[in-house]
Amino acid sequence: MKLAHIAVVTPGRCGLYETTRELVAALRARGVDSRICDPTKTKTGSDRGALFADLDWAETADLLVNHSGLGARLEATKIPVVHVLHGRPRSSFLLELGGRTPIYSYHYHKAQDKRWRALVTFWPEHEPYHRVMWPDTPIHVVQPPVDLERWTPAGPSGYRWHGMGGEINVVCTDAWRDDIDPFNAVNAFALAARKTPGMRLHIFGRSKNLRAWAPLLKRIQDDGHLGQVVGWVSGLDNVYRAADLLLSPHTIYTRAIREALACGCPVQQINGDLRTSELRLPEANARLDARWRAERLFHPTRTARQFMEICDGCI
Repeated sequence: MKLAHIAVVTPGRCGLYETTRELVAALRARGVDSRICDPTKTKTGSDRGALFADLDWAETADLLVNHSGLGARLEATKIPVVHVLHGRPRSSFLLELGGRTPIYSYHYHKAQDKRWRALVTFWPEHEPYHRVMWPDTPIHVVQPPVDLERWTPAGPSGYRWHGMGGEINVVCTDAWRDDIDPFNAVNAFALAARKTPGMRLHIFGRSKNLRAWAPLLKRIQDDGHLGQVVGWVSGLDNVYRAADLLLSPHTIYTRAIREALACGCPVQQINGDLRTSELRLPEANARLDARWRAERLFHPTRTARQFMEICDGCI
């Protein structure tokens, strides 16, 4: 079987691409001729186990796997399509509400296209929302992958927090989204840190709009618990190896959560009322438990097997 995965190629810059690459690499490891085809430009070569192909090759595929839009040329073909729903439903809704990418309109129209044989989501929490927009198309939940060889507890671990570290270093790396923010999680940290001297909060990928965040972060700084606060950063494996805890407001397994766990960094997800949500410090063996969770929940081999079962039923 030839699978053409349609996605814009952006190594290290986009979670959607990185998840697509991991899936393609895992499928190729199983002997499936699976390649990434960029509808916006011709890309050749390979990237960490994934192979690139042009649109000529895509037009010979048995199945198109749509990750970020097929483009006009492939929309005109008769090749059946499996659509991977990477986005969070409310985030997609807010994008269109704000006059940006019309994802919801795209889904509405494609729900009536008989070429679209199946949908794939990595998060069971999203399945009911997708079912509203796609009442007649099979929707499958597949476990999300993570590159367990790239993100690993083994490797350099001497990150020193640019001199701003503490005895307990907590990181927040994936929280600044349109549909969710780390407000509750950061407040939970601030309360916990007052009871535990030596804690530091380090934020990577901060919001571009710090107007409302500045007073809260300044309060934490005045208490002596603020570490690094920086913009978008790639390659956080050294950070995760050095951190004691990843703090996230997300209730799903985002890429940051998967990568942190794979590096052996414990994770706590806080997105609720602070009267019932409290930051808890990791227990003994937490790093071993984190890696075990990643291997159990996000192994690319299992993701590839589940995905192939879906594709086999779409040809």
